[in-house]
Amino acid sequence: MGIELDLSGRTAIVTGAGRGIGERIATHVAAAGADVILAARTKSEIEATAEDVEAEGVSALAVPTDLGDPDDIDRLVEATVGTFGAPEILINNAAANLENDPMEQSIDEVDTMLDVNLRGVFVLSQRVANAMLDGDVDAGRIVNVASVAGHVGIPAMTVYSGTKAGLYGITRGLAAELSSHGITVNSVSPGMIRVDRIEQLMAEKGDLYDLDRIPVGRLGDPEEIADACVFLASDRAGYVSGEDLRVDGGVAITAGLYR
Repeated sequence: MGIELDLSGRTAIVTGAGRGIGERIATHVAAAGADVILAARTKSEIEATAEDVEAEGVSALAVPTDLGDPDDIDRLVEATVGTFGAPEILINNAAANLENDPMEQSIDEVDTMLDVNLRGVFVLSQRVANAMLDGDVDAGRIVNVASVAGHVGIPAMTVYSGTKAGLYGITRGLAAELSSHGITVNSVSPGMIRVDRIEQLMAEKGDLYDLDRIPVGRLGDPEEIADACVFLASDRAGYVSGEDLRVDGGVAITAGLYR
């Protein structure tokens, strides 16, 4: 008997949904039957993703949102509840990653990553969880897209790594607070995934990103992260809360992968 992941009749907010992993998460959630609210800063990108979502036979709503702006977060939740009612699913995928020498990183760069990756995720989760509670949602799901960078040290990614490590604390804390109310909270930690930024880094620093040093010997596909998110958003993961699912090809269990 196969595992069927059915999200029919549910509503999902997906942040960072205009490109890369977020776009694939949004279309996979739609393919599983959920209506999708697409959030990202670039309106044209989420509108394009909305067309792909609607092609799956569900409804889509594109809401331009800067996760570093609490007022934008409130507008996103208000638009969601006003259009669909209380959402059952939140997938926090949006993140800021400003790679730089940590000895040279500016306060503005540090603040951007903290504001989006930690404060933004927490505030949006808080607002959505309250909407779930007010709307008597039976089975709420919050899925945070973290990173293998939260498990291992990577040059030029110190602050980003710190925010992703902090995201595990937020995940566990919210799971402890919300699980008794029927809302599970988990995270997914991607490794090296085939998106534009990683392919650019490989072209520029191929010796740093040697595929032979990844246990499974290849980059991951965005679809593999999307599948993990859909699983954690589904009824099949109803007894999973406060956990981190690494989808990294084995990177985090090795020593010396990054140098």
